[in-house]
Amino acid sequence: MTLHPLIEPGWVNAVLPELVLCVGGLLLMLLGAFGAHLRGITAPLALIVFIVTAWSEKLVLAGTFFGGTYEISGITRIFDITFLLSAILATLFAREYLEREGIEGGEFYALLMWATVGMMMMAKGLDLLIVILGLELLSICIFVLVGYHRRIPVSNEASLKYFLMGAFATGFVLYGTALFYGATQSTNFEEMARVFAATNTNAPLLSIAFVLLMSGLGFKLAAAPFHGWAPDVYQGAPSPVAGWLSVAPKAATLIAVIRLFVAMTPLLQHAYWLKMIAALSILSMIIGNTVAIAQRDLKRMLAYSGIAHVGYMLIALLAVRDDAIAAIAVYTITYALMNIGAFGVVSMLAKNQNDPQTLDDIAGLGFRRPCYGLALTVCMFSLSGLPPTAGFIAKFYIFKTAVDSGHVTIALIGILTSIVSVYYYLRVVYFLYMKEPAEGYAVPVAGVFATGALAISVIGIFVIGLFPAPLFKMTGAAARAMLP
Repeated sequence: MTLHPLIEPGWVNAVLPELVLCVGGLLLMLLGAFGAHLRGITAPLALIVFIVTAWSEKLVLAGTFFGGTYEISGITRIFDITFLLSAILATLFAREYLEREGIEGGEFYALLMWATVGMMMMAKGLDLLIVILGLELLSICIFVLVGYHRRIPVSNEASLKYFLMGAFATGFVLYGTALFYGATQSTNFEEMARVFAATNTNAPLLSIAFVLLMSGLGFKLAAAPFHGWAPDVYQGAPSPVAGWLSVAPKAATLIAVIRLFVAMTPLLQHAYWLKMIAALSILSMIIGNTVAIAQRDLKRMLAYSGIAHVGYMLIALLAVRDDAIAAIAVYTITYALMNIGAFGVVSMLAKNQNDPQTLDDIAGLGFRRPCYGLALTVCMFSLSGLPPTAGFIAKFYIFKTAVDSGHVTIALIGILTSIVSVYYYLRVVYFLYMKEPAEGYAVPVAGVFATGALAISVIGIFVIGLFPAPLFKMTGAAARAMLP
């Protein structure tokens, strides 16, 4: 009998970014354990590791590895850069936040690195089992990061809620995967695609598997009606973690769902499963935007806003085409810049983290701290989709793909709900410049790390908004190469 090894030549090159992050995380943990007096350099070292990882993406050769279960391609590189961008912004904002709260340590950045490894596995996995391994690695890191402020009850509560509900959702993902295996005799996307091409669309086992898998992944996306955990978890988590959590894990889940949908294309267009995705999208847009109007807590408002943005991205999944995949890639990059930037400003508000960070806390901030006010204003404009920001370009691209694929009604719902969102986004700007601050409430001056993060967010929002063609060209080419 001839054994074909699953480890091909060049496998080290294929996982080079992941290896850099794993080793970097271990070094930071050791530094925290044996060099407590060097805690001040952990954030700069973490930034160096993330930058080296981004540079190593250029050295990775395209191809499939580990027995056809791990793919390196243009689309995986784009999502890897999105994950790394999110981690870099979170690190920059976290440095001063953690220092101010007295909880800075190498383990925080190590967890961020290992979570990024999990997301890379989800993006590159050509097998549902690889996706699940990445998802579990990501989830374990999130459990700890959400409760990292362990002396604060609201943070502990948020971590416990995410752990309990996340474990329940993982059960749905595993059970759905088991049923897919039962129906197709494989968990590999390429093998599954061949079976789907010759399978009856009315097979009940496939329908149950699809519903279970989308329910579990819908939790990770915080799509309605699986969104119940998001407001409480975002409110209790450290603000830089909440910003990162609102973007990066969703991007990783979306690319995993895209791979599943590409494999199911022979069935997807002829089954009722797309109606489920449409329902998730509509519910997320309506619930997210309407409930956000009633929120005065900034983190809860951004949590419901995030639910709505997931609804916009789900619109593109209704058409598994190259332009739809490219639209999602553009949206995730844009969303990372504007949402982590918004959470970053919230993280600079110096107050008891047990208390909610409300609109009153940013009253007059535009005059007291013009840099903060300008950055938050730009993020709010971009989140609402006003030109010439990146948010406008990203939403336009999403709605265009929906109209081109014949989903005019859902595109119209998306446009109308987006108009509704302008109210609560501009309300933030109103408080920034047209409300008097409370007496005796001081906002600390941002250090070089947080200021750099705000600059990256604002510049990125305007560069993509004014010059979107290069990004569209890159994502479009990567998306076309992904499709069979």
